Amino acid sequence: MDSPTNLPGRPTLIAIALVLLLSQASTVMASDHSPGKNDSDSLAIEHVTVLPMSKTGAQKIDDATVLIRDGRIASITPTAHASLPKSVRRINGSGKWLMPGLTDMHVHLANDRAQRLMLRNPNLQDGMLRDEDLFTLFIANGVTQVLDLQSMSETLRQRYEVETGHVLGPHIKTAAMIDGVPPEWPIGMLRVAATPEDGRQAVRDASAEGYDFIKAYGNLSLETFSAIVDEARRLHMRVVGHIPQRGKGITEKFFQPGYDLVAHAEEFAQQTDPPSLEAIPQYVEMAKHNGTWLIGTLSLDERLLQETTHPETLKTRPELRLLPPYFQQEVIEHNPYLANASPGFTKHLQDIIEFNRQLIRAFTAAGIPVLSGTDAPVPGLVYGYALHDELEAMANAGMSNEQVLESTTRLACEWLGVDEDRGTVEQGKRADLLLLNADPLLNVANTRRIAAVIVGGHYLVHSGLDQRLKAISERNATEYPRN
Repeated sequence: MDSPTNLPGRPTLIAIALVLLLSQASTVMASDHSPGKNDSDSLAIEHVTVLPMSKTGAQKIDDATVLIRDGRIASITPTAHASLPKSVRRINGSGKWLMPGLTDMHVHLANDRAQRLMLRNPNLQDGMLRDEDLFTLFIANGVTQVLDLQSMSETLRQRYEVETGHVLGPHIKTAAMIDGVPPEWPIGMLRVAATPEDGRQAVRDASAEGYDFIKAYGNLSLETFSAIVDEARRLHMRVVGHIPQRGKGITEKFFQPGYDLVAHAEEFAQQTDPPSLEAIPQYVEMAKHNGTWLIGTLSLDERLLQETTHPETLKTRPELRLLPPYFQQEVIEHNPYLANASPGFTKHLQDIIEFNRQLIRAFTAAGIPVLSGTDAPVPGLVYGYALHDELEAMANAGMSNEQVLESTTRLACEWLGVDEDRGTVEQGKRADLLLLNADPLLNVANTRRIAAVIVGGHYLVHSGLDQRLKAISERNATEYPRN
C-alpha cells in the first residue's frame, strides 16, 4: 500500500508492523510431524473430494484416495479401486475437500536487520524473531507459499531454512527492490538506481546474489525503469512492481516487455487524482498487449476503510490478538491511519475501492490473470489471515469462486515458475495441500474451514495449530489486556 494523500509514508506504516512483530518470540509450531523427522510410512487421504485446480482437469474428483509418498502425490484413484501399502497412514476424508495450498503474492517478511534499519538503531539485538513463529501464522491458514516483495539477505536465509527442512514454513520467493532518488525505504532494504547504468548494475547484483525476481518501485525514472526491465530480461528475471511517476501521464510507457506483474490494483487507481474509471479500458489494453498480470490487494484498501470508519473493529477482530502486545497497542491506540482519518480520506479510499473492483472485473473479462496478495503486515493486516480476506474480496469484486481459487494456486505458481512442482493436486506434484471441511467452490470463505494443512507431505492437524495460536493469544492478553 503506498501512502494515500496526507498520510504517513508506507515505510513508516510497515515499519510499525515489522518492528513490533520482531518484539515477540513464541514457542515453535505444533505439528504431527516435525520437518526434520523422516516418515517411513505413506499417507493416504481416503473418500475425499479433490479440487485439482489443474488447467485442463476435472473441476472435482469425488470419493478419491490420494496417496502421498516422500512428500509428493503418488497417486489419485477412486477409493473403491485404491491399492494402498500396508504401512500407510489412513486419513478419513469423507465430507472433506482437498485442494492445493494457498499463495500470498505480496508480503513483506520481517527480520532483525530490517528493524535496525527502520529505527536507525544499530544496537538492537539479533534473535528477536523466530522464523517458526513468523511462519506459524501462514501455515495455520493454509498459506504454503509467499512472494516477498522487499527481500534482503535475511530473506534468502529464511528461504534456505524452509527449503532445506530446518524450518517448517511456506515456500518463499524473493524479489529485490530497486527504487529511484530519493528512495522511499532505507538503503539496505532496497537498492537505489539514479541512472540507467545504476539500474542495470542493481539487477546484475541481485541476480548474482540469488534473488528470484526484481521489484521496481515508484520513484524510478522511465529511462532507469526501462534499463532495469531490459537487464532483467537479459538475465531471465521477471519484473514485478509499481507503476512509477504517478500523475505524469506516461503510464503506457512503462508497459514494456519484461514488466510482467503489477503489485497492486491501486497502482492504476493512483495514476490520476481522483481515480479515472474512464481510463480502465486503456489500462486493460496496456496490460493485455504487454502480457502483464496483476496482484489485486483489494482487501488492503477495504480493511483501511473499515478500521478508519469503524475503529472498534481493531478491538474485535480476533486475529489481531495474535500480534505481539506492543504491536496491538500501536495498531489500536496509535494507528497512523486513524490519526489521519478525515472525510476527505474516507472519500479517497472509497474511490480507490470502487475503482479496484471495476478494474478487477475488466481484467478478468479480458482474460488477464489477477493473483491473490495482501501487502501484510500493513497495520490491521495479519500474516495468513489477510489472505482469506483477500480471496473473499476478489469474489465480491466479481471473480467466480473457481477463478479466485485458481488465482491463489495454479496461476500463482505459474507466474512464479514453479507450476511443474506445485500448485495443483496432480500425480507427481509436491504435497502442499489444504484439507477443508466445506467446499470452497460454493463459497471461497470456506478456505477458512481448515481440517488440516499438508506441507511437503507433513500432515498438520488444525486442532493442534489452533491450540498453539490460542496459547499465543492468551499470553499476549496477559501483557496487553483489552476490555
